[in-house]
Amino acid sequence: MTFLQSSILYALPLILLPIVIHLINQNRHKTVQWAATMFLLRAKRMVRGMARLRYVLILIARMLAIAGLLMALSRPMSGGWLGLAGGGPPELTVIILDRSASMELQDPQSGLSRRDTALQKVSGLFRDLGRNSRTVLFDTATGRRVDLTDATSLAQLAETSTTATAADLSSIMQSAAEFIATSEAGRTDVWVCSDLQRSGWQPTSGRWNDVRQQLSQRQGLRLYLLLYGDDGPENFAVRVSQVQRRETEVAAELLMDIDVQQTSGVISQQTRRIPLSLVINGARSTFEVELSAGSAGLSGHAIPVDREAIRGWGRLELPRDGNPQDNVWNFVYAEPPVQKTVIVSDDESSARLLRLAAAVPSERGVAAEAAVVPVSAAETIDWQTTALILWQAELPSGGILQQLQSWVRRGGALICFPPPTPSSATAFGLSWSGWVAPQQGERFAISGWRTDSGLLANTRSGAPLPVGQIPVFQVCGIAGEPAAELAGLGNGLPLLVRAQVDSGSVWFCATLPGPQHSGFASNGIVFYVLVQRALAAGLQGQGNARQYNCGVPESAAAADWVALDAEAAPVLSVNRPLVPGVWQSEDRLLALNRPLQEDDIDRLREEELQQTLSGLNFTVIRDSAGSADSLAAEVWRAFLLLMIVALMAEALLCLPQSAVVNVSARGLGR
Repeated sequence: MTFLQSSILYALPLILLPIVIHLINQNRHKTVQWAATMFLLRAKRMVRGMARLRYVLILIARMLAIAGLLMALSRPMSGGWLGLAGGGPPELTVIILDRSASMELQDPQSGLSRRDTALQKVSGLFRDLGRNSRTVLFDTATGRRVDLTDATSLAQLAETSTTATAADLSSIMQSAAEFIATSEAGRTDVWVCSDLQRSGWQPTSGRWNDVRQQLSQRQGLRLYLLLYGDDGPENFAVRVSQVQRRETEVAAELLMDIDVQQTSGVISQQTRRIPLSLVINGARSTFEVELSAGSAGLSGHAIPVDREAIRGWGRLELPRDGNPQDNVWNFVYAEPPVQKTVIVSDDESSARLLRLAAAVPSERGVAAEAAVVPVSAAETIDWQTTALILWQAELPSGGILQQLQSWVRRGGALICFPPPTPSSATAFGLSWSGWVAPQQGERFAISGWRTDSGLLANTRSGAPLPVGQIPVFQVCGIAGEPAAELAGLGNGLPLLVRAQVDSGSVWFCATLPGPQHSGFASNGIVFYVLVQRALAAGLQGQGNARQYNCGVPESAAAADWVALDAEAAPVLSVNRPLVPGVWQSEDRLLALNRPLQEDDIDRLREEELQQTLSGLNFTVIRDSAGSADSLAAEVWRAFLLLMIVALMAEALLCLPQSAVVNVSARGLGR
């Protein structure tokens, strides 16, 4: 509990006033012995015990009445977190706001999103408490620190507006911890507003070690987590991939893979149909998809387009539901760029097989290049024109790793294959743990693989790839926590995983295509499809039609963008890289969409949160979108009621005392 007029609490010693008056009253009269009162004293002695108890209760009631009045005048505030907020207002308040797409899940009644609700709660807290301490904001969309002049108007700031970006809480918490460590402020409050999405928190990230170490050493720091981990209303998300323009003898068409997934609400096992709106170069059409068990997919869906229009843009829309940020997917198309692949390897046999899978394009009329580069010459890679890198060597480190990470963030695709002798090097959160082979004469069987999405998904006709027919003779263990496992072996080891990256695509394949390692070379169709799909993912950031995740392009580059869609035109230039839209920059078409990890419904469990923040004293406040409950509310009415009840009790206790004296007097008269 805290008080808006805490200076009034200095008057609390006044509750002793009834006792002081009682003591003064006892010494006011001089005692005189009088024989006629002998019988009166004897009668009064009979009820002395009850009278003393009654008088003590009267004193307590009067003290409570004074205390209730003083507490009411001091304007006390109460809330789920205020019991731990003693010690006065902070000198510094740090607000960490999750602005990811998943925070836009809305309450159906109020229309407020989780982000809106969190901003209202924190702003209301500052308004109710009247605090004027230094306040800074860190948001996950930009990662920048903003000093606030008026924390009560958080919702009106551009730095708190809607985005379709992904969150990296470990990175933003590390930035905030470094700022707190270098600041000279004393008592510090840290408020974290988030929805506990696992992909955003990344509990296994090494940054959390630095965060825990820096914050635990800070005296007077209080950490509050305003969390929105409820399931929310029914919501669906749409995505489009593998957009290709194809010409036939008489017409032209766009081929695309469409995927619809239910991300919240109760998943019905009954089949239902959902309408989809398709906008291509401003022309709108509508068709339906059949949803079964919360998902629907159209592979190789063909859309007729103008044969003269060799480039353009489009948008696929779902009906409005719980989260408007995942109801739209933008795409652009143009003449395909050169499909350039670089193989980094010192093993000639493995490099030759990798080059064969990348050098032959999957579409006629498309130019493809595949070059082999030794590890010592990796710095010579042309990062601007390369779409796919097949890395079959020790995992990179130092400057090469930084270049790879920057290239991946711009949309590049990377597949890492194990080297002959793995080391402890780590890249993209994963590392190799050593080769494993079955007993002589045996082999590893592929136990399962994802057929709905990823590099081993079913073909456009719906037929599965013959992945289960591929034998594996040697496999290298993968250490770390991947974003998803796309294929696994019967012994529990993963065969193909996707790494956790904010943008771009990174995969780790635990075996090689050579005959001594697997049957990928003999059954070449699976390995060819795997490489070509990874190449298609990397091509989205190449050529004149490029796909980007929101938050990846620099805001400075967006100043010259021209909106292709009227809905994107009013967006401020500083916010253009943060929201979905289709744009033109010089001769390039750009499509911005939410990162796919924002559709992930997996959230941190309570024990994982405790482990992530172990060693820190934090308070968890569970909330939901649209909740009208404030973080702190004035409770002076309760203390005023206490004063009234105490005065009424004092009046009732005084009545029996007078009656006893009258009865005793009448008895004495007889």
